[in-house]
Amino acid sequence: MSAARLSALGAALPQREYTTDEVLARMSSGGQFEVERITGIRTRRMVDRSAGEDSLSLGVRAARDCLARSRYEATDIDVIISAGTTVHDGFHMVFEPAAAHAIARGIGADNATGYDVVNACGGTMTAIYLLENMIRAGLVRTGMVVTAEIISPVTEGALAEAKDVRDLQFPALTLADAAVAVIVDRAEDEHDRIHYVDMITCAEFSPLCIAKPSDASENMIMLTDNMTMQAAPRRETWAKLHRDRLVKRGTTFAEEKFDFIVFHQLGVAFTEKLAESGAKIHEAEMPPRLATVHKYANTGASTHFLAIYDYISRGEIPKGSKICVVPTASGMIFGVMSATLDSLVG
Repeated sequence: MSAARLSALGAALPQREYTTDEVLARMSSGGQFEVERITGIRTRRMVDRSAGEDSLSLGVRAARDCLARSRYEATDIDVIISAGTTVHDGFHMVFEPAAAHAIARGIGADNATGYDVVNACGGTMTAIYLLENMIRAGLVRTGMVVTAEIISPVTEGALAEAKDVRDLQFPALTLADAAVAVIVDRAEDEHDRIHYVDMITCAEFSPLCIAKPSDASENMIMLTDNMTMQAAPRRETWAKLHRDRLVKRGTTFAEEKFDFIVFHQLGVAFTEKLAESGAKIHEAEMPPRLATVHKYANTGASTHFLAIYDYISRGEIPKGSKICVVPTASGMIFGVMSATLDSLVG
C-alpha cells in the first residue's frame, strides 16, 4: 500500500486589504466591537467582485500557483477535489456543476476527474483525508485539493445585523477570503510523507454554529454560540482524538517530536486555549504555533494551509520539518494530521 505526501502548495489572496477598523466602520448598529483587541486581527483580504474576484477565479489562481511550485503539469493531475464552504461565480452562489470541474478546465487539467466536498472549516483536511486514502489504495497517483473560501458575504450579514459583542453573529466579524491548493502524490521515502490523518464529527454540537440565509435581509449569516463552543470539553476534543490515535501507534505526543503545530486561525486567544488543552491532555509542551490570524483573519477551510504557505514563503519552515495540523470546525468537526515536509518546502 502506497503512502502519500504533501508535494506542493499554492495560494491566492484578493487584491484589496482592509484594516479591522475599516471593516467595522460599516457596522449598521454603530456599536463598539473590539474585534482587534479580542481576536488579534489587524488586517484581512476581502474580494472585490467588480474586479472579477470570486471563488472560481481565486481557486484557479491558487491551483496555478501550486502547479508552478511543483514538478507537474496540469495534465498530470488525476483528480481535483474542491473543498470550499461555498462556491461563488460572480454574484451568484453555485451548487452545480462542481467547482472542481470548473477549476480543472481553468488550469487545463484535462485528464482530471473531480468533485466537491463541503465540511465547513474542516473541508481542506477532509479532502486531504479522502485523497490520501485514494493514493494509499492505489486508485490515483496525483491529486489536488483546491479550497477557495469566499466567506466575507457572511461578514456583510454581521455588519448589517449584529448589535453587540454578545450577538451570535459576532464571530462572523472575523471572516475573510483566501484560496489554497495542495498537491498530494505518492511518497518516495519516510522523510517526505503524510504519517496519518484522522477526523471526527461530534454532531450533537451542530446547533452551536449555523450558517443560513438571514430572516431580516438578503444576506447570509452565521450564528455561533462562541462561549459554548470554546468551553473546555469541546476545546479538548482534538487532543483526546490525537492521544487515542497515538496510543494505537504505540507512541506519545512528546515522542512524535513535532517542529510546528498549526491550529484554526480563529483568534489569538482561541489558539492559546487550544494549545493549553493540548498540553494538558498530552502532558507535553506544545511546539511553536504558526500564526497568521493577525494579517489574514479567519479564512475558513483555507486557514491552516494559508498559514503554512505564509511561513514557507518567508523561509521559516525548514525542509524536513514535522508538522501537526489541527482542524476545528462547526459541526463540531475535529481532526489531526501529522506530516513531514520536504518537497512542499521546495
